Amino acid sequence: MIDSSINKELLESYESANYHVDASPSFILKIGQYSPEIHSMYEASHKKRAAFITAYNPASIELSNEENKERNQKLEEEIQALHLEYIHGEGKCDENEWSGEESFLVFGIDQKEAIRIGKAFGQNAIVWIPENSIPELLLLK
Repeated sequence: MIDSSINKELLESYESANYHVDASPSFILKIGQYSPEIHSMYEASHKKRAAFITAYNPASIELSNEENKERNQKLEEEIQALHLEYIHGEGKCDENEWSGEESFLVFGIDQKEAIRIGKAFGQNAIVWIPENSIPELLLLK
């Protein structure tokens, strides 16, 4: 088990979550499961890495919808300032009663920058999708 300050139940919810990507057609990323859709996107764009990041509910503390939307707007502005391509998405835990967290699938970002952004927005974890097109959870705490 990875050493982390994130409790086991929360970690399990991150690992089992559905990470919806608002592409055309839309699709879902699952931790540890190969994504043919991501593979196709990598082939078409010649970008071989991506991260799925949100600014919602920092440290898994539920904020108001207004606060979350404002935080995510700042995240989107930061992604745009880095001139990175992205697609909107939503992370959703099946068994969790929280509504989904609006997110961004960011292409061409390096892992160090993705981690920096995740930490800057108070996230416990981000989803990293390396060249093999298999999403993995990167714990930030």
